[in-house]
Amino acid sequence: MKILVIDDEQEILTAIEKILKKEGFEVDKASSITEAKSKINTSQFDLVISDIMLPHWGGFDLVDAIKENPEKQKTPVIIITGMDTNILESTHTFADIFIPKPFSRQQLLDAVFSLTKTGK
Repeated sequence: MKILVIDDEQEILTAIEKILKKEGFEVDKASSITEAKSKINTSQFDLVISDIMLPHWGGFDLVDAIKENPEKQKTPVIIITGMDTNILESTHTFADIFIPKPFSRQQLLDAVFSLTKTGK
Protein backbone atom coordinates (compact mmCIF):
# COMPACT_ATOMS: atom_id res chain seq x y z
CA MET A 1 0.00 0.00 0.00
CA LYS A 2 1.55 3.29 -1.15
CA ILE A 3 0.90 6.58 0.66
CA LEU A 4 1.95 10.12 -0.34
CA VAL A 5 2.50 12.51 2.58
CA ILE A 6 2.65 16.26 1.91
CA ASP A 7 3.77 18.82 4.47
CA ASP A 8 6.19 21.75 4.40
CA GLU A 9 7.39 20.95 7.95
CA GLN A 10 10.16 18.36 7.71
CA GLU A 11 9.63 17.14 11.28
CA ILE A 12 6.01 16.27 10.56
CA LEU A 13 6.92 14.52 7.29
CA THR A 14 9.53 12.44 9.08
CA ALA A 15 7.23 11.60 12.01
CA ILE A 16 4.39 10.46 9.74
CA GLU A 17 6.79 8.49 7.56
CA LYS A 18 8.18 6.62 10.60
CA ILE A 19 4.70 5.81 11.91
CA LEU A 20 3.47 4.51 8.56
CA LYS A 21 6.62 2.57 7.65
CA LYS A 22 6.51 0.82 11.03
CA GLU A 23 3.04 -0.41 10.03
CA GLY A 24 4.35 -1.73 6.71
CA PHE A 25 3.19 1.04 4.37
CA GLU A 26 5.30 2.31 1.48
CA VAL A 27 5.68 6.07 1.94
CA ASP A 28 6.61 8.83 -0.49
CA LYS A 29 6.98 12.42 0.70
CA ALA A 30 6.61 15.87 -0.79
CA SER A 31 7.33 19.19 0.88
CA SER A 32 5.62 21.42 -1.68
CA ILE A 33 2.49 21.42 -3.80
CA THR A 34 4.58 21.44 -6.99
CA GLU A 35 6.46 18.34 -5.89
CA ALA A 36 3.22 16.67 -4.75
CA LYS A 37 1.42 17.38 -8.04
CA SER A 38 4.33 15.94 -10.00
CA LYS A 39 4.31 12.75 -7.92
CA ILE A 40 0.53 12.40 -8.12
CA ASN A 41 0.62 12.83 -11.91
CA THR A 42 3.36 10.23 -12.40
CA SER A 43 2.56 7.63 -9.72
CA GLN A 44 -0.42 5.82 -8.28
CA PHE A 45 -1.08 6.21 -4.56
CA ASP A 46 -3.55 4.33 -2.38
CA LEU A 47 -3.88 7.29 -0.02
CA VAL A 48 -2.78 10.94 0.19
CA ILE A 49 -2.14 12.69 3.52
CA SER A 50 -1.67 16.45 3.22
CA ASP A 51 -1.31 19.51 5.38
CA ILE A 52 -3.82 22.19 4.40
CA MET A 53 -1.59 25.24 4.94
CA LEU A 54 1.12 24.98 2.30
CA PRO A 55 3.13 27.73 0.57
CA HIS A 56 2.15 28.94 -2.91
CA TRP A 57 -0.89 26.71 -3.28
CA GLY A 58 -3.25 25.62 -0.53
CA GLY A 59 -3.77 21.99 0.34
CA PHE A 60 -7.43 22.30 -0.66
CA ASP A 61 -6.33 23.13 -4.19
CA LEU A 62 -4.37 19.90 -4.25
CA VAL A 63 -7.33 17.92 -2.90
CA ASP A 64 -9.60 19.52 -5.51
CA ALA A 65 -7.13 18.61 -8.27
CA ILE A 66 -7.09 14.97 -7.09
CA LYS A 67 -10.85 14.65 -6.70
CA GLU A 68 -11.61 16.36 -10.01
CA ASN A 69 -9.24 14.07 -11.97
CA PRO A 70 -11.21 11.03 -13.23
CA GLU A 71 -8.12 8.80 -12.96
CA LYS A 72 -7.29 9.86 -9.38
CA GLN A 73 -10.65 10.89 -7.86
CA LYS A 74 -11.16 7.66 -5.91
CA THR A 75 -7.87 8.20 -4.05
CA PRO A 76 -8.75 8.82 -0.39
CA VAL A 77 -7.39 12.02 1.14
CA ILE A 78 -6.63 12.80 4.78
CA ILE A 79 -6.12 16.45 5.66
CA ILE A 80 -3.99 17.33 8.69
CA THR A 81 -4.47 20.85 9.94
CA GLY A 82 -4.12 23.30 12.77
CA MET A 83 -7.39 24.91 11.65
CA ASP A 84 -10.79 24.17 13.24
CA THR A 85 -11.75 20.82 11.72
CA ASN A 86 -15.49 21.38 12.37
CA ILE A 87 -15.46 24.45 10.14
CA LEU A 88 -13.38 22.68 7.49
CA GLU A 89 -15.68 19.64 7.45
CA SER A 90 -18.74 21.86 6.99
CA THR A 91 -17.25 23.96 4.19
CA HIS A 92 -15.16 21.50 2.20
CA THR A 93 -16.37 18.06 1.22
CA PHE A 94 -13.56 16.67 -0.95
CA ALA A 95 -11.32 15.46 1.86
CA ASP A 96 -12.29 12.11 3.34
CA ILE A 97 -11.00 12.75 6.87
CA PHE A 98 -9.72 15.81 8.74
CA ILE A 99 -7.20 15.32 11.56
CA PRO A 100 -6.41 18.26 13.86
CA LYS A 101 -2.81 19.15 14.73
CA PRO A 102 -1.33 18.13 17.00
CA PHE A 103 -2.44 14.56 16.44
CA SER A 104 -1.51 11.32 18.08
CA ARG A 105 0.01 8.27 16.44
CA GLN A 106 -3.26 6.43 17.08
CA GLN A 107 -5.40 9.18 15.50
CA LEU A 108 -3.29 9.00 12.37
CA LEU A 109 -3.37 5.21 12.20
CA ASP A 110 -7.11 5.02 12.87
CA ALA A 111 -7.73 7.38 9.94
CA VAL A 112 -5.32 5.54 7.64
CA PHE A 113 -6.71 2.10 8.52
CA SER A 114 -10.30 3.29 8.05
CA LEU A 115 -9.54 4.45 4.50
CA THR A 116 -7.20 1.65 3.44
CA LYS A 117 -9.22 -1.21 4.92
CA THR A 118 -6.05 -2.67 6.43
CA GLY A 119 -7.09 -2.10 10.03
CA LYS A 120 -5.25 -3.84 12.81
